[in-house]
Amino acid sequence: MAGADSVMAWWFPFASPIMGSLGPSVEERTGKGAGVPRPEGGKRAEGDTPAARGVPACPTPMNAPRRTPHALRSPSKGDDMVRLDPMSLDPEPTVDREALESVFADHLSEAAVRAAALLSGGWSLALPDESAHLDLPVFADAADAGNWMAANTEALVSCARGARESRNHLTVCRIAESLEVHLRGTGRSSELVELLRSASASARDLEDTAWEARTRNLLGLSLLETGELAGADREFETALALADTDEDDRGRATALEGRGIVAQRDRRDDEALALFERVRPLKEALKWTHGIAVLDLLAGRSLLNSGRFEHAMERLDAAMAVFDATGEDAVPDEVNAAKVRSERGRALIAARRFVDAREELYEAREGFEKHDQVSPSARVCELLAGLGQLNREDGWRRHLVEAERLYERIGDTAAVERVRRHL
Repeated sequence: MAGADSVMAWWFPFASPIMGSLGPSVEERTGKGAGVPRPEGGKRAEGDTPAARGVPACPTPMNAPRRTPHALRSPSKGDDMVRLDPMSLDPEPTVDREALESVFADHLSEAAVRAAALLSGGWSLALPDESAHLDLPVFADAADAGNWMAANTEALVSCARGARESRNHLTVCRIAESLEVHLRGTGRSSELVELLRSASASARDLEDTAWEARTRNLLGLSLLETGELAGADREFETALALADTDEDDRGRATALEGRGIVAQRDRRDDEALALFERVRPLKEALKWTHGIAVLDLLAGRSLLNSGRFEHAMERLDAAMAVFDATGEDAVPDEVNAAKVRSERGRALIAARRFVDAREELYEAREGFEKHDQVSPSARVCELLAGLGQLNREDGWRRHLVEAERLYERIGDTAAVERVRRHL
């Protein structure tokens, strides 16, 4: 296990205001380590709780006073914002610092899981721990959760690295899955790939095939964003084998869908459609409404690529009915709704319905911008430029200039060069 000093390195910048309240550590006062070692693989043994490790339980307003909180916060909020209070613990001076690091990681990862649940309408392997006695933020809505994620991204990445060092592998997996929801499409693909590789390694160390399949599927999707089609396909293939072994239909559906996206990106749309059709009965059996809508979006894109516009619009309309839902208990998925609008814009351009196409594309760009989806927003700008050129509009090049700016922002040099050639 990593020593206390090396483990502390990741979280000290985020928790340094609290260190003065701890007094000398157990090691400093006795020369001995007081932490309870975790078993091989990072799994907590039965009874290995914060209390068992010498860390007092997080008090509630009913049973203990609280210190002035040292919040990790969104800069856009005021003093009354939702906050994460890593020091609601009020630890005694004798608490060992490795135990404190573990509890701090528990706070961050649990808050991230709850934020991700609001940000994504999809399925997650990590579920909120309703039994956790932690003083956690309560998010008003998805925008609130997104603000918290944005303010605490660096802390979460550092937390995952520290958890990997200290062999707290489940925490690495939970943080990686949660951050993937927030970082997807923001241009931080390389950083996300590194995080998901670490999570995949942690899942292997845990010998948890469900988590390994999950992290490999997410890694495959991230590699698609960096243009590494062969690497993405390998991750999906391995995830599929793991899911087959576990008889995990959800993991199997995700891996097959991922391989379909690889074929789609490689312009093998007939093969992609065949793979998507293998996924459909799996998702229908799971009654996975959001997953079926994603499948309709993907199939609509390949149908559109193949020139089958009417069939494409049928699938895209079916997807939008789910993503744009406003009924009771429905959670609209604004990012995927923007993706549907982008594809419908493409279809309407092909049908030479330029006014309708422009309306769809502007709404798509607005949806992507709202959620800081830089790469999809740049692609919409390219579509608007093509539409303007077809319709002989003045100033269509301004859309390419904007696309170039967005691609430069995320360091996509290949896309920048492509746009410049058109300019």
